[in-house]
Amino acid sequence: MQKKTKVTSLLMLLLLLLVAAACGSKEITPDTGGSVTNTEEKSAVNSPSAEPNKEKDSSAKTRIFEHAKGKTEIPTHPERIIAIQYTGAMLALGVKPVGGDNEWSVYPLLAKEWEGIEHVGDPWTGLNLEKIIELEPDLIVTHAEQTYEQLSKIAPTLFIPWLQYDVREQITVFGDILGKQPEAEAWLERFDAKVEATKQQAGGIIGSGETVAIVNVRPKNQFIYGDSAMGGYVIYQALDLNAPESIQRDVLDQKKAALEISLEALPDYLSSADYIFLSVLEADGGKERAEEVKNSALWKNLPAAKNNHIYALDWNTYFTTDPLSTEKQLDTFAGLLSAIKK
Repeated sequence: MQKKTKVTSLLMLLLLLLVAAACGSKEITPDTGGSVTNTEEKSAVNSPSAEPNKEKDSSAKTRIFEHAKGKTEIPTHPERIIAIQYTGAMLALGVKPVGGDNEWSVYPLLAKEWEGIEHVGDPWTGLNLEKIIELEPDLIVTHAEQTYEQLSKIAPTLFIPWLQYDVREQITVFGDILGKQPEAEAWLERFDAKVEATKQQAGGIIGSGETVAIVNVRPKNQFIYGDSAMGGYVIYQALDLNAPESIQRDVLDQKKAALEISLEALPDYLSSADYIFLSVLEADGGKERAEEVKNSALWKNLPAAKNNHIYALDWNTYFTTDPLSTEKQLDTFAGLLSAIKK
């Protein structure tokens, strides 16, 4: 009973501090217009790295970790972690956070591993700060700058901007954060073997001189994707498939997650694509709009359309860019390659 009263008092005190801090901050709402959010294109000014304790004692309970917001003292082996956006990296290393943001729990590739993780809201529609406090985390990792200060008042918090690291780098960084370096090395070995096997399969189907493009159609706009999201890492980075020259120049070389284009510009980016991988955000009229695009003369006159070389990338399968999802996307893409071969 005494413990419960103490926890309740702590909850009330922290919530009062968080409310006071939130009063001076500007509310950030989710992007409802279908455009690529800041998290897809944001880069960091600092690189997280571990800084050994001065005593260099391997049995030390805490250590200093440098990240994009400075240096934070974190547990050497954290046990109760809240993961905002980075759940997939932790799950890949066999670490299940006690809480995670709701946004990523809906994607099918993570469904099984997500079981048992408490939902704590998401930074765009609102984190459940009371829930986070109740979970008594000893470490929080987030990609959302606007809630960093609030979270850091609850527990040691690391700020790692999204897409600062590719899949391999995420595993290395989180192996360090979690004290799971051997597991990270083992994961990378398995991942590299899977990449090589899928690359051999792709090489037998898509020629070395052929090009592929990733197109995303939404309710009000459309995008050409680069090599970090919507299957881009698997297609361009892992499997080394080639992009058309215009996509290489305007998207990949510019390190853009995605480039919004007009319908009229579709031929500028897709007329030299031998294969097109199409993803559709079906909600809010996106499915109907995609049908309109595919039935347009602009689309039908594309070489890939004439040659029946357009293949669907399921939004929920390929939207996620964490290590665990990417590993499973390789299996899914291998199945897609088999369909192309037929």
